[in-house]
Parts: sequence; structure tokens; C-alpha cells
Amino acid sequence: MHYLRMLFSLTPLLLCLALASPVCADAPPGQRGKNRNDKTVAPKSVSSKSSASKKTVKAAKAKSQTASSQRSKHKKARKGKNVSDRDDSRRIWMQRARESEVLSGASSGVASWYGAKAHGGATASGIDYDMYTFTAAHRTLPIGTIVKVTDQLNGRSVMVCITDRGPYRRGRIIDLSYAAARQIDLNSRGVGAVNLEVVSDENGMPLNGDKAWYVHFSPDKARERVGPFHVFADAAAMHEALRQAYPEAEVVMDNVNK
Repeated sequence: MHYLRMLFSLTPLLLCLALASPVCADAPPGQRGKNRNDKTVAPKSVSSKSSASKKTVKAAKAKSQTASSQRSKHKKARKGKNVSDRDDSRRIWMQRARESEVLSGASSGVASWYGAKAHGGATASGIDYDMYTFTAAHRTLPIGTIVKVTDQLNGRSVMVCITDRGPYRRGRIIDLSYAAARQIDLNSRGVGAVNLEVVSDENGMPLNGDKAWYVHFSPDKARERVGPFHVFADAAAMHEALRQAYPEAEVVMDNVNK
């Protein structure tokens, strides 16, 4: 009887232990046996992540602006260098013009011309030869140089742009295009004595800063001119346009303020 009483008194205790055991088993290893009132560590807030993201974007923008500023400075420096190089090149060219007999206008010799057989062929400048444009071939002058060619027999002159190499016949100093030879009446003779005067650098800009290019033409028997042009290519384009209506139009060099 005594044992039965003990059994009945222990039964509720065993039931309580059986119910409490699963609760303890579900708790993480590190949290078993701890008080439920203990504080738990909260995960990082969303606001902190957003703040970090903003900082990253701001840093990226700052880096981009710095790189852009550096590229801009580099471009300005490179542009300044290119301008300086052109100025140096022009000073060297001017010095050559003053020292060289060829460039100072003291050069003379025999000129010839080439026409239909070479028309459309390649030239040293990379531009196909056009016998109806005012060009010439010279052995040493830089491509793009403008030369004033004056016929010693009749005094007529023409401005030509050096676009090719030659002539290769001994005793000849320059080979003119058909159009240039025709302007000084050399086409009918084939060859003739001429004087050469270099009047521009290799970019077609006058060696004399006080001078510029003009296109002369004669509408209604009145002498007119268009200009000034500071680059020969611009004057040549206007000349080509005016020649359709005024075949006698020509490119000349004159004082800017005249």
C-alpha cells in the first residue's frame, strides 16, 4: 500500500518532466538553460546597409569626377602641345625661307608640264592627278607648299600647289599641271624658263603674315576680287567655283589691308 502511494505521487512529476523535455530540445545549443529574459543580438538594420550603399555610390561618383578632370587636363595639355608644335614648325619654315635660295625666290630654271597621259594617276600626295587643277611636281619642296611660277618670256605668273614629285629630266626644275601651264602660256611651247618663289608653308598659309589669298575675276569688264583667304585650299575652292562662269579667274596673293 505504501508503494502504491509513492507510485501515484511520482506519476505527475514524471509527466511534467516528459512535457518539459521537448521544449529544451528545441532550444539552440548555446541557449539551453538560459533565462528567457536574456537579451538577444539583433541583426544589422536595413538602414545601415542603405547608408553603406550610399557611401559606395558617392565614392564611385567622386572617383569618376576625378578621372574626368584628369582626362580634361590631359586633353588641354595635348591641345596646347599641338599648337606649340605647329608654331615651332612654322618658325622653322620661316627660317628656311629666309636662308634658302630656293625658298627666297632666287630660284630659276626650266619648267615643263604633264597632262592627259598622267590624268587620273596617283601622286605623291595621295590625291589623283587632275590636269585641270593648279598643281605641280617638285623634287624637294614639301607637299602642300604653294609656289608662284613666273614665265621669264612673257612675265605671266600662276600659283600652284606642290602635290607630286618630279620632274626627273635633267635640267628641269618643276613640272606644271596642264591648267597651270596654260595660264602662263607654256602649254604651247612645252618647256620654258621660269622663276620660282615659295610663298606659303606646307599648310598653304602665307609666309608673310600681312598677306592673304584672293581670287580675281572680271565680271562685265570690271576687276573684282573675293577674299581674303588665309589658307590656299579655301581660295582654290572659290577659284574652281568661279572658273565655271569666269574662265580667266585666278588666285593671287595681296596685302590684307590693301
